[in-house]
Amino acid sequence: MQHTSSFLSRFISPRVNHRNDSYGGNTEKRSRILFEILDGIKNAVPELHVTIKINCSDFTFGGLDEEESIEISGNGTSVAGIKPHVNEAYFLNFAAGLAEKISVPVILVGGLRSLETMQNILNTTKIELLSLSRPLLREPDFPNKLLNHKATESKCISCNACYGSPAHKCVFRRK
Repeated sequence: MQHTSSFLSRFISPRVNHRNDSYGGNTEKRSRILFEILDGIKNAVPELHVTIKINCSDFTFGGLDEEESIEISGNGTSVAGIKPHVNEAYFLNFAAGLAEKISVPVILVGGLRSLETMQNILNTTKIELLSLSRPLLREPDFPNKLLNHKATESKCISCNACYGSPAHKCVFRRK
């Protein structure tokens, strides 16, 4: 399945954006549109909290890479075959390094499947927040299961079939 990234992700990618004006070229110019949108939102609704999520990698030759990233995520379909305690948290090294360098909270997303791994990340790095996606498609109540000691691992097997299903629903969920 071909995955189409969002307009803004494509716009800031050096692989796609070949503009020669004030919106193309170096990282600052390609990112200009993001800051103009953010400023517009903040001017219109100053009390609104706005979070920007931009890929840390396009995973393509000549694309956005970790050196130009803003947030820890990636372009395209998520990594398949994530197993608890084996290959979780595939952006962990970059996110932990970023959290050491900046003064704003870093949110880690990508392949989090077990309570033990999540606790270890929060206790041993400066990463302050964790984000779940596919585990919540499989088990919308997964955070409550963790909190109430009814589960320690997600049932998500990272098959990526949710990307091809209507409305990105887990194909193994019966509801």
